[in-house]
Amino acid sequence: MSSPKEPAPLESLDSDNGLEGLEALEGLDGWADGGGLDALAGLDGSRHVDDPIGEIDYDGLTNEEATNQEVSATLAAFKARAQAEQERFALVTDSEYWVAACFQTREQKEAFLAGLKLLQHGDKYIDGRLLAQRMGIELPPAAVPYNTSARVDAKFAALVKDL
Repeated sequence: MSSPKEPAPLESLDSDNGLEGLEALEGLDGWADGGGLDALAGLDGSRHVDDPIGEIDYDGLTNEEATNQEVSATLAAFKARAQAEQERFALVTDSEYWVAACFQTREQKEAFLAGLKLLQHGDKYIDGRLLAQRMGIELPPAAVPYNTSARVDAKFAALVKDL
């Protein structure tokens, strides 16, 4: 079994895995430029972090005044970070982003997906952006911060069995 600290083997990324169908996503907004991945900049810790006390002009301040401004700036930074975390949490825990369509028979479902040229992308779970594109519906843009951490979850890694 692979160690959680080792990268996953790439043998499964051969050409027989159906990934060649991803070309159909190229017409989606944001796909050509990396799928809006600019919104992910800095998730690896490389993003510049604002210095809450860097803007303080210490000229003419007493130690007490400087300390009060530093504490106030730091408190404001903590409050801003807490607000940002609340907004991020609300976004990542929102479960109202899916929809289901039911048909009377499997043949009806497959005819629907084939008519939209979606059958090759799956028969149960379809990327809603691709479905909207095929139906001529323009979706509003979304900057969703995905977890791009290289850290492997130990609980998930424990479920992996060597073939």
